[in-house]
Formats: sequence, C-alpha cells, structure tokens
Amino acid sequence: MVNKKKSVTGSEAGGILLKKGLIVDGTGKKSYIGDVLVKGNRIEAVAAHDLKFRGRTIDCSGKVIAPGFIDAHSHNDFVMARKDHRKYTGPFAAQGITTFVAGNCGFSAAGFEKNSSYRDCIETGGGFFNNSHIPWSTMDDYRAVVQRQGLTHNMVNLVGHGTSRMSIRGFNPAPMSGDEMKKLLALLGEAMEQGCCGVSLGLQYEPGIFATGDELKQVAQLVRKHDRILTVHLKAYSSLSPTYPLIPFGKAHNLLALDEMLKLARETGCRLQVSHLIFVGSDTWDTCGKALDMIDRAVRDGVDVKFDTYAYHCGASVINVVLPAWFLGRVPEVFDDKWALRRLKLEFMVIKRLLGFGYEDIQITNMGKPDLDKYNGMFLKEIANARNMDQFDNYIDLVKRTGGNAGVLNHRYSNLDNIKDLMRHPASLFMTDSWVAPEGVQNPASFGCFPRFLQYARDFRNISLEEAVWKMTGATAERFGVKKRGLLREGYAADITIFDWKSVRDNNTDKNTNTTPSGIEAVFINGRKVVDGGTVNGSIQAGILL
Repeated sequence: MVNKKKSVTGSEAGGILLKKGLIVDGTGKKSYIGDVLVKGNRIEAVAAHDLKFRGRTIDCSGKVIAPGFIDAHSHNDFVMARKDHRKYTGPFAAQGITTFVAGNCGFSAAGFEKNSSYRDCIETGGGFFNNSHIPWSTMDDYRAVVQRQGLTHNMVNLVGHGTSRMSIRGFNPAPMSGDEMKKLLALLGEAMEQGCCGVSLGLQYEPGIFATGDELKQVAQLVRKHDRILTVHLKAYSSLSPTYPLIPFGKAHNLLALDEMLKLARETGCRLQVSHLIFVGSDTWDTCGKALDMIDRAVRDGVDVKFDTYAYHCGASVINVVLPAWFLGRVPEVFDDKWALRRLKLEFMVIKRLLGFGYEDIQITNMGKPDLDKYNGMFLKEIANARNMDQFDNYIDLVKRTGGNAGVLNHRYSNLDNIKDLMRHPASLFMTDSWVAPEGVQNPASFGCFPRFLQYARDFRNISLEEAVWKMTGATAERFGVKKRGLLREGYAADITIFDWKSVRDNNTDKNTNTTPSGIEAVFINGRKVVDGGTVNGSIQAGILL
C-alpha cells in the first residue's frame, strides 16, 4: 500500500513528494526508480535521484508512478452535465482515469441548433442516455454550465455529427439539401472554434446511418480545414451486417466499412480515428488480421489513422443498433408492414447462420420501462422464452416498446487473441466506451477496463508495462491535442496514477459487472488526491475542461 501518514484530500501549498516509485513517464521509454515532486496543480520535478524535500512525502516503493490514464473514447460529456454526476464518474477514477475524450459515436452533449424542433431526440442523446431538459445548444454554453457545476475529471470534447444533423432534420433518411448542409457545417465548425478537438461520426446509428458519401466528404474536409480529428463508429463491425446488402461471398462488411473510411481519409487528408475496432460474431474474428493489414497499408501510404480498443468481449449500445438503414428510415410505420418484417427476419436468420451472432448474444442492461425492467440483465433469447414468444417477434416488440432505446451489452465482440493483437498494434489506443447507468446492469468497462489492460500486459506479456502506459497516457494526449498532460514531466499538469504492477487487476465477472478493481493505489487530478488506497473521494471536483 501507498504510505498514508495522514489523509490528504487536496493539493498542499508545500507540495507532495512521491518517493522511490517506478517511474513510467508516458513516453514509452524504459522505466526507472525515482521521485516526482508535485506543487499545486503542476509537476515540479521528476528525477532518478533523491529529491530533497521537507514537506508531505508518500513512499511509493514497489509501486508504479504513471501519468493519469486518458480514456480515448468516452460518453461522459452527457453524464458530466448532470448535477449528480459525481456518483457516476467515481468508478472511472477508481480505475486510474483522470481525463475523458468525450462526445463519440456521433453524439455530443452540445453543438446543435438553438431553436431546434427535435430537442426531444437530442435530450435522449440519440438513444444512449436519458437526460432532462437541456438548457444550452452551443458548446460554449455547455462548457459554461459544466464549469459552473464543477468536474470530477478533466474532459476534452468532440462534437457529434449525428447530434448536429439531428437538430436540423431529426431522423429524416433523405439526402440533405444544400441549405441543410450549410447549417450542418456551420454548427460543426462553430463547435470546433469553441474548443472541440474534432468531429465524431456514428454511421451505424440514426441519423448518421443516413449520411451520403458526399455529406461525409464535406464533413471530413471541414475537419481537415480546422486541423482537428475525425472519429468514426463504422457502418459495420461484423463480416455480415444489415447495413450493407447481403451478397454471398462478397467482401466482409466490416472490412468494407473500414475501407470506405480509409478512402475518405486518403481523399481529404483528415486525421482519422477508428472507434472501438471490434469483430462482432465468431465468424468475424479471423478478419482482425486483415483489418490491421489495411490500417498498416494506409499508414505506409501516408494516411494519419489510429484506432481505439477496449479489453472486453462485450460492448454497450442500444437495441436498434443492428437494424438496417432501409428499416430505420421507415420507422414507425414499418412495424405494420408484414413484408418488411419478413425481409428483416430473413436477413437476421442469414446473419445468425453465417456470422455466429444472434439473440443469445444481446443482453439487456436497462429497458427503461417499468413493466419491462424485470428483464434487465437477461439475454434476448432468455426473454423470448420467458415471454413465450418467437425470437424475432420478441425483439421487434421490445424495439417498439422502448423506442429503440433499451440499453444492451452486445457479446461475442471479439476473442482474447483479437484483444491481444489489438493491444500490441502500434496504432492502438486504449479506452472504455462506457458510462455508468442510473439503473440496470452495468458495463464492466466502466469499472475495470484499464486495470484489465494492465493485467493482460503483465500476464500475457504481449506488450511491456511502458508501452501499455504510453498507449493510455502520452500517445492518447498527443492524438487528441491534449497539451501538457499525459507525461510525467516538469511543468506538466499533476495528473498521476499510482498502481501496483504485480497485483493490478479487473475483478468483474459475467454476473458481477460493477466491481472495484485491485491495485490502483492513488490517483491525483490536477494535484488533488481523489483516490487514496483504492477508495474514491467523490466530493472532490478536481477536473477542468481542456
């Protein structure tokens, strides 16, 4: 344990000396035993020799001193706007995370038309979250509210293409008009001018699924003009997906989706970040190597592309994520079209047979409906059996009754070999893609993802300690333009995580998905100690907007 001679809940005028720890500085370079001196919210000194200091000292012998972990793909911009956000962000601090890159998958908490007639869609986060009335529209207004309330973590924002588009025309599937495109580009441009590090796309969700190639090209060109980053939830992450026509023996849909975005980056010169590179369904797992080869080839061609990944075989989404654009574009009347339902059922049957992903792999986390919440935690196949319904009919009924917004954990997202390969790839960054839900079953990534990365690095030796820390600190800070963070370096912000390399681990199981990890000893955010001995002090609002 970290030596705790007295409890410290904030920075001290005299500073804090972290003594004789294993310094892993976030650059990927070899670690060494040394001291780190913190004064106020900054790192005063980092040295491989004893620093002379008379103030507060913490003995870190046998522990790793690292930069605070940066979550490269977060949705906590919606959470941070809540007045009660502290009870939802604590688990991220407990796993060593000090900074969120938020606003991913096309959905952001701001960046929409002020007098939009589609605010009800926006206020549910496109189906991801359940927020009350949002009193802001611009990123400046949102940031002012969040700063006034205080933040538990640092946060850098992306603006969601889907959110901005939704505010203009809801879920209308038709191509955007010239005037609508001008509004969309103006909203995205304004948000970047107000501090956003880039634009996120959600091409498997409404309304991003309806975006044309020309629309995406204009957005990418705008991002390139602002010298920011374009993150993308691809159109497909499985070898067969309803997003594309089902052509026997054609190119795997996930590779087709990746190729489309790599071509977009080549054509526009934008920096591309592929969100949560996963391989859904057992028959998709062997495409991992091909996808990484495509990324390697693009990098050799001069494309600036990286991807982020998590350490689990499951991931959070909403129940309608598997529905194709041709179906979503006709909601709600399509639910009464027996021929459309027959077509969709047939597509699902083909995908199940050829892909190895089906109803038994989709777990409901939160229905959000009192009469259905008894099924939270169950898989769709189990729910259909309990309701004595056909599998497809049960699924469609739940989509209708929850408005497509029921939270799910999709399983069989990859296998362990995929995860190890993704971790070691030079273009990968680490993230959680998660949030703590007010009700229902939790995503384990909210509680143990970063410790699980460290655990895998230690146990499988697929990457070194230094490289693992680099991917979750310095590399991520550089990728998203987070200045003066991500490294243990003089003058940098005092975001620091202290952990036990020998014992750090994720403690979640398939049944218990909200368990505190082991081995995260202390966490400092801007010089304030928010985790002590693995316990989070939720009263401290130490974060800032970046």
